[in-house]
Amino acid sequence: MNGQSATRIRLISEGMRQLLAHGYEGVGIGPILKAVDVPKGSFYYFFSSKDEFVVAVIEAYEEKYRTMREAQFGDTSRRPLARLDAYFEMLEQELRQEAPYAGCLYGVIAQTAAGRSALVRDALVTAFDRWERSMRDLLSCAQAEGDVGDDEDVADLAACIVEAYEGALIRFKATEDISAITRFRQNGLKRLMTHPAPALP
Repeated sequence: MNGQSATRIRLISEGMRQLLAHGYEGVGIGPILKAVDVPKGSFYYFFSSKDEFVVAVIEAYEEKYRTMREAQFGDTSRRPLARLDAYFEMLEQELRQEAPYAGCLYGVIAQTAAGRSALVRDALVTAFDRWERSMRDLLSCAQAEGDVGDDEDVADLAACIVEAYEGALIRFKATEDISAITRFRQNGLKRLMTHPAPALP
């Protein structure tokens, strides 16, 4: 890894940490540069604007969590819905460990920047779409195994799960109480995925 690449990675890592904690409007380039001891000229060597930097952070965040998600979703030793629960349990444990820098970067930035920057909004739309698509594929496997009803629209179900999780995260960030996430996983998630048992002949 050359020095320029290492500098870019440090900037993105610190940007991710500060954006999660403070949101788009609460983060300036200056504090990020100071935290990683990088001159302003180096920042603008890699990024032409704050918005371009935020998009790079979103992409790095997506890559990090895509890798984690694929590890959970690809565990064929468990049934698909057990993999989904394990995935959200993993996220819950991470939230417990990383507060106050915990949360979902997509939701944090969406609330503070998406309406002001088409570049950032497009990056968020892409990230949400990929997240939902991976969940939809897993739910399709669950449907094929009979664990999700045949009449269930798995694309809508995946979207509902993401939206419910993001709502729980807002409550968690506002109250610093992890129980909002626990309720989502133990109650909300299970109810979203429950379908009536088939009628006996």
